[in-house]
Amino acid sequence: MAEQFELAQELDALFCRQAIEEQLRKGRLRTGPSLKICLECGESIPQKRREASPGCTHCVDCAELIEKGLL
Repeated sequence: MAEQFELAQELDALFCRQAIEEQLRKGRLRTGPSLKICLECGESIPQKRREASPGCTHCVDCAELIEKGLL
């Protein structure tokens, strides 16, 4: 059982790395400085979000709506 769990963790990490690399290749992941103001709603983007998500251009609420295809 422990071996299956370890294998699942390794596969998850591999798939995660592959997904990130694919998004970087497609230019969908941003890097670099984040914006201080959300491009969608104009609200301030908190410092903690800017540090956690380099290159972010939207506040959490707008980013979630964009991911769901609602914006």
